[in-house]
Amino acid sequence: MIDDVRALTRSFSRDEAYPAANVAKLVEARVLAAPFAPSLGGAGIALREAVEIIEAIAEACPGTALLATMPLGLAGGLASAPELAPPAHREATLAQLEAIAAEYRAGKIYAACNSEKGAGGSLAATRTIARRAAAGGFALTGEKILGSFGSHADVFFSTAKPTADELPGCGVVEFFLVPTRAGGVDILDDWNGFGMRGTESHTVRYQSAQPATPLGFPGFIETARPLEYWFCLFAAIPLGCALSMLRTLGSPAPASPALRLRLAEAQMRYEAARAYLLDSASRSRPGGDAAYRARVLRTKTFVSQEATRICADLFALGGGRHYVRGGRLSGAMADVFAGTALRPPLPLALDALVEAFSVSDW
Repeated sequence: MIDDVRALTRSFSRDEAYPAANVAKLVEARVLAAPFAPSLGGAGIALREAVEIIEAIAEACPGTALLATMPLGLAGGLASAPELAPPAHREATLAQLEAIAAEYRAGKIYAACNSEKGAGGSLAATRTIARRAAAGGFALTGEKILGSFGSHADVFFSTAKPTADELPGCGVVEFFLVPTRAGGVDILDDWNGFGMRGTESHTVRYQSAQPATPLGFPGFIETARPLEYWFCLFAAIPLGCALSMLRTLGSPAPASPALRLRLAEAQMRYEAARAYLLDSASRSRPGGDAAYRARVLRTKTFVSQEATRICADLFALGGGRHYVRGGRLSGAMADVFAGTALRPPLPLALDALVEAFSVSDW
């Protein structure tokens, strides 16, 4: 599939508007459903190939890549949910997986709507609540920021805090599926980010928004550990930005030996960071243990930081002719700083790295 995606991205547009045509091509080619089993309309890909797909998309259009991580990551995290579900929830989890896969095949967009002001990326700091609704199911109340796809999404998957008496066996936070056109869902038009503007990452307000359906099974986040899947995908986006800048400056190879040396050094740094990410992605297993989770956090933090540094160095090498709005280098420079290195926020990641530091899994 990675070869097909690379061919597909050659026709991608790259501007500040929502990339509707790019997304439509990914949907039509069933790229976003690729982690699902072939029987469900996917290709059964593992995380490593999903990372390569996001990097290839990011090289062509980083905003499209950031959008693609959301439904692609959901498919990857949900694909193994039935085998991880407690026996009492296994049948319902499989039925939900099949229903969601059918909606992917029908072209529906499942988008992330999880971040909150002041939470700093911490799930435990989530303030959105989920309560049983009189009509059945759950209703969500709270405010989210950076709701990807905005009004172009069909379903948001959002974190919220249920209560154990209303959802026995639940974790502190669970994912809930909320149709974007459900009652009580207000999608604002307030996104004007530096880079990645096309992601339409608006504020979303839930006021007893329903129907909201729990994703997977109670305790899904803690058991299936889907966040690590997304972290690896997020790290592929700045890598794609760095590769785009390398190709722009290195094709054709510059006449100056000194400049070629600097580009070769940047290429080595890019290849090392990419190898680290692909190795971590190759180690992925459903419900990864604490050692793997710590490895992914280190990988995501390092790769994002290093790729961003590479982009900054390459932008400086580019010279004044690239200091123009809308240029390929300036666009990649804005996109690499637009938030991918802060998912989760860097301070939170560094705090977690310090707390979990160990050499036992080396």
